Amino acid sequence: MYRSILHIVTAACMGCFAVAASGQDLDPTVEVTRDYQARHAEVDKPLMDMAVPDSVLRFEIDVDYTVTDNPYKGSYEFRPYSLDISPESSATDARTLFLRVGAGYQLHPVADFVYTPAFRTSAFSMSVYGTHRSYFGRYRALSLKETAGTNAELGWTRGSGKRYSGYDSYTRAGVNGRADWSSGFFTFDVGYLGYAAKDTLMKRGFDAVRADLRVASRTAAEKYFLYDLSVSYLYGRDKVPGAAGLNEHDFSVYASLGPVFSRQSRALLDVDLEYSGYTGSLSSSSVRFSLTPHYVLDKGRWFLDLGAEISVMAGNDRTGYAASPYLKTMHATRGQYVYPDIEVGFDAIRNYLNVYFKADGGDCINRYSSLLARSRFTGLSWAHSEAGMPLMDNTVERVNARLGLKGNIGSRFLYDINGGYARYHNMLLDAVILSSVSEYALPALAYGSCNMFFAEFNIGWHSQDIAADAKLKYVSTDLYRNMSVGFAPSPFTADVDIVYNWKKRIFAGLHCDAALARDGYCPADIMSGTPQAKTSVRIPGYADLGVSVEYKFNRKASVWVYGGNLLDMTIQRSPLYCESGIYFTAGITLSL
Repeated sequence: MYRSILHIVTAACMGCFAVAASGQDLDPTVEVTRDYQARHAEVDKPLMDMAVPDSVLRFEIDVDYTVTDNPYKGSYEFRPYSLDISPESSATDARTLFLRVGAGYQLHPVADFVYTPAFRTSAFSMSVYGTHRSYFGRYRALSLKETAGTNAELGWTRGSGKRYSGYDSYTRAGVNGRADWSSGFFTFDVGYLGYAAKDTLMKRGFDAVRADLRVASRTAAEKYFLYDLSVSYLYGRDKVPGAAGLNEHDFSVYASLGPVFSRQSRALLDVDLEYSGYTGSLSSSSVRFSLTPHYVLDKGRWFLDLGAEISVMAGNDRTGYAASPYLKTMHATRGQYVYPDIEVGFDAIRNYLNVYFKADGGDCINRYSSLLARSRFTGLSWAHSEAGMPLMDNTVERVNARLGLKGNIGSRFLYDINGGYARYHNMLLDAVILSSVSEYALPALAYGSCNMFFAEFNIGWHSQDIAADAKLKYVSTDLYRNMSVGFAPSPFTADVDIVYNWKKRIFAGLHCDAALARDGYCPADIMSGTPQAKTSVRIPGYADLGVSVEYKFNRKASVWVYGGNLLDMTIQRSPLYCESGIYFTAGITLSL
């Protein structure tokens, strides 16, 4: 019955209108996506996507700020606070300041700031930027409760009034810039990254300094030697009261080198090196090194990218079992050394229909900062729990193969339909455990291997007055049958936005994303406190419905308001945490 209601709500949302962004084509919504991106290799490479990638050349911003910027997207991923910024280009291209701020009840402060000094030239430019997303308010006190047809459901009893205060925040700020010369360019991005969270048992603050540098070739010549080199470094410290804290050092280098024979063909060698090391409460390190030779041919209707990735992983866990009888060895998983790296595309109808096939895979280091990006409530207590899982371990995507169709009809209706199979070893999962000391349910992590079949259906319609997008995804795994702890991904997720604007002045509409229930196991019976081998647990599905209205005074200023979770559902993007019901956020946008 519940699933039927959820399907009806999701279908209804698909017919609703969603707000367009501001007069600068800004979408001021708190957008949640459930995108499953099976390929993690290209996401994990430090390709130096700058926080404000285009503003260093012109004041045109296309930013996707998110609280949960997870480098590895092969497992269940969510993005609770997402912002897309796209200010209009001015005739003189002289704007130097962009500001967007808002707050409301429950308190969801949002702030975006970009300042580009006027001394920029065609050869050099830079920007100062900052963004903040957070939630300060009440959380619903969730617990396991017996339900018909399943052992237990992780939910909230309506009318109980049980809530507790807490917060969850993400802050990023820095300076980026770009320098160009006749045959190449150099970019930099240096700044601060911070996460903070508080619940009934834990209060944390993770502060990090980071630096990203990139130098690459840029030429219109027919034949030349291509080079693209990126270097990234992050140092962070997690300050947890009553604990020694944790220091993190992340270093990565990515390079793509090779001759370009013509505009149609090139032979390249991709080199990827990653290191992640820890001191303090835990002492461990992990290293990944890969070489990917491949040949690219883009000629006529055919696109071919044929290669293979050779990857090696190594780990050094110095914490060991001596520190705690429950502490499990970290970063112990190893890959399979060779992975496919193939992409083939064919324009069946030139400019309108492309048929493509992709097969790839690779290794992934699940860094501590990445775990916090996924959920700020991940705690060091998990590393010392009785559940028998390490806090950090590597993930292996043995293979990911998909076949798809993409194109457009009349240049307005866009589509990308694909499906395929993936095989994962040690995939990162959400979990819940019972602390025998505190008798509280705690968020946790788990790792499981699985076969996965998936299908994605992405469509869009974009005209002068309407911009509509729908993303539907089906995922089937054998995790529930094989794992001993953790939650499988939701089998079906949907994100729908339909945008309407009236004379480029007023923007109004609805947003909806939905997910079916997630099944899994808990390593203890939280209701009785009696340890058991397995307790079947379900996280209920949901439909998150929101409305937005924005009024544009002129090309420089607008006001907006957004209302979220209008169905007042218990939305658990991270198990055990659900914000307290309906909320509204209002703000202003300036582009000067």
